[in-house]
Amino acid sequence: MTDRYKSIIDNFVRWGIASNKLHAALVLGSQARKNLVADEYSDLDIVMIVDEPDYFMFTDQWLHEIGLFHVSFIEDTLDGLKERRVMFDNALDVDFILRPKDTIKAIPTEEIALLFSRGYSFLIDKIELENELKSLSATPQEYHPMTERDFVNIVNDFWYHSVWTAKKLKRGELWTAKFCIDSYMKWKLLTIIECHARMKHGEDYDTWYNGRFLEHWAESWIIDKLSSCFAQYNRDSIQTSLLSTMALFRLIAIEVSEKLYFQYPECVDEYASGVVAKMFQENSI
Repeated sequence: MTDRYKSIIDNFVRWGIASNKLHAALVLGSQARKNLVADEYSDLDIVMIVDEPDYFMFTDQWLHEIGLFHVSFIEDTLDGLKERRVMFDNALDVDFILRPKDTIKAIPTEEIALLFSRGYSFLIDKIELENELKSLSATPQEYHPMTERDFVNIVNDFWYHSVWTAKKLKRGELWTAKFCIDSYMKWKLLTIIECHARMKHGEDYDTWYNGRFLEHWAESWIIDKLSSCFAQYNRDSIQTSLLSTMALFRLIAIEVSEKLYFQYPECVDEYASGVVAKMFQENSI
């Protein structure tokens, strides 16, 4: 844990021990990781076990006990709960993840193992939660390899949206076309990149999540080719990024299919690529 957040943590612990509204609190994320640890740009993630999440979401008194803050907003978490994101003085950003006490045991064991596998550190524990979490988080995480059916579906999905995006671009819907290339299609590309990495280095190879630290775990040639796969907000750049994304996806997907003995849907690729090429050749975009 970096010293940058020492004052905030000290104040939080002092306040939390005295408060009857907080049952437990622990640090997750970069400040608790044992590899790729926090640096000067890392935030602080604190999970708070409470009875009344609304109090912490919609009042500021407790925050004033922790430090001077300048920005605060509420955001949904992946499991449908809420977190309060706060920027304190010196641009120190803290995510307070609010979890009701009565939901702890409802979290699936696999999710707890995933959540805590990279490290955690308790700040406050009034309900002896740490011992319970230790046993749950010790459960091995099960990796589910991509099946051929999954692979074929992702390939079809990707090539369908290649044509869809080209249509939007030809129509002049730059925002929609760019968003599809740089968001939806990139998620499909990321899935194939993750599969490629595990295929090459083994099923236990750490590909993190949501593209985090991709520069550390993906192949260098893939990283190099990504430089032309993201678009600026103009027609030529969007076209170039679409074609580059298509080319990179093809290279990786074919390599994956050959290694895993999957049937690459070549006819799908040829048809979609042909439609896109024809659209870009007709007149000019």
